[in-house]
Amino acid sequence: MSRYLLVIAAHLALIPAAGHASEARGKSTPPPAKVCVEVGGITLSGAAGGPAYAAVELKCGAKLSLVLRRQTGMNGNLPVWTAVDHVTISKPSPRHELLLPAYCLSSQFPDAAVFALGRMAEQPDGSYQSENVVKAWRFDIKRERLATIPVKGVLCAVDGGD
Repeated sequence: MSRYLLVIAAHLALIPAAGHASEARGKSTPPPAKVCVEVGGITLSGAAGGPAYAAVELKCGAKLSLVLRRQTGMNGNLPVWTAVDHVTISKPSPRHELLLPAYCLSSQFPDAAVFALGRMAEQPDGSYQSENVVKAWRFDIKRERLATIPVKGVLCAVDGGD
């Protein structure tokens, strides 16, 4: 009987692989080892006349990644993106979140797109402001990378009406 169980187990193991192979037809890259889900993102402006950039937050299992992408072309009306840098993010608590450049500034890098890992706290006027920022990165357009910056002087804020 154990011989039959091994045969059945082998057949069951092949079923998901065959289904996955049919989904992958026509793709030029193998499927990723981990399934990642895009949970957020933002388009960043590039240098005048240069390529466009985007940053995407991916959830891959228990880990988060921030991926910097450069637009490398068009496929019809849709942009084609190529990953140029990424950082893996470990959240110290469930309340920590990735705060995007639309809300964050750094006094040390006032002209840079700044990402931060922190918590937002409601203020008495109904707005939200970052607290407990534990990590921060800036987009270094010349080197096409995400550079770690000091958290001192990083502030993220959202008006109450936003």
